[in-house]
Amino acid sequence: MRYGLVIALSTLNPCRYLHEPKTRFPVGRLFPLPGRELHPLKAPGLSWRTEQRREYLLDVDAVSLCIDPADAERRITPRTRAIMPVHFAGQPCDMDILHDLAKRCGLRVIEDATYALPASYRGIPVGAISELTAFSFYATKTLTTGEGGMVTTENDALATRMRMMRLHGIGRDAWKRYSAEGYWYYEVMDSGYKYNLTDIQSAIGIVQLEKIDKMNAARGEIASRYTKGFARERTLEVPTVNANRESSWHLYVLRLNLEELTITRSEMIERLKARGMSTSVHFIPLHMHPYYQRAYGYQTEEFPVASAQYQRYLSLPIFPKMTPMQIDYVIDSVLEVIEGARL
Repeated sequence: MRYGLVIALSTLNPCRYLHEPKTRFPVGRLFPLPGRELHPLKAPGLSWRTEQRREYLLDVDAVSLCIDPADAERRITPRTRAIMPVHFAGQPCDMDILHDLAKRCGLRVIEDATYALPASYRGIPVGAISELTAFSFYATKTLTTGEGGMVTTENDALATRMRMMRLHGIGRDAWKRYSAEGYWYYEVMDSGYKYNLTDIQSAIGIVQLEKIDKMNAARGEIASRYTKGFARERTLEVPTVNANRESSWHLYVLRLNLEELTITRSEMIERLKARGMSTSVHFIPLHMHPYYQRAYGYQTEEFPVASAQYQRYLSLPIFPKMTPMQIDYVIDSVLEVIEGARL
């Protein structure tokens, strides 16, 4: 997958570039997609509050579980500066609508693509669509360096600033100081951070990058087999990938039609666990956590779609080296549990 002239900067924590005031856009209100609504990380919320800037959550679209643009438009105020869409489970959000909304309201778009490598929207790779896009290379992601990530941008000024701030605010490339053409002299230009990705992590990432398309194809094949196996089961809802989008299939999120079952989502998880199959829930909506309710006064009913969908979904195992036997076992296990739990 090629990204053209996009500048890519590796980092120990891609989201932290937004923490730096001169790198980040002046923010009054930030809208993280339902992605943020469903996102497990707490750090971004804390950083906005610390600097008297904060993110405001949005509800999700009931089909894709990505940001609901209509809800975003309702919540925009004169203090809003940016929209932060999260490509939930690896499926890109509706970027045309979001960019149109941002243009009409004078906002920037900062994409959280922690799940979305290598996803694409209308044939354009995620990472080459908006002014800033953050990827994660955490251990569970589609490309991993153990920890860390990358930020992509076509903005030379932002790239220069981030490149300097990720390593103590040093004004010259620290690595080149020790190369044959390097020179010992350097200057600290600003109060920077220690966000650089290590050389060992970078070496792992380069090898992973060479395999990313192959690994994505394997994930797509697993997702297709899951969908084929569950599509005719009326008690289940398989993921929908909207038109003109390619998902990275970071997650395969299956939803239960609970009104047709005698068990809850939690009971489903326990019965699958008894069969030796691990599943998880991605994720508990942020507005349901004690901190966010205490600090920002969020109530469960404030985001009705996210709250309702949370009760229904679970994530099935999906990784490139799954064998056909393992895939079949997952499908059979889910259907066996369902068969014994119909109304």
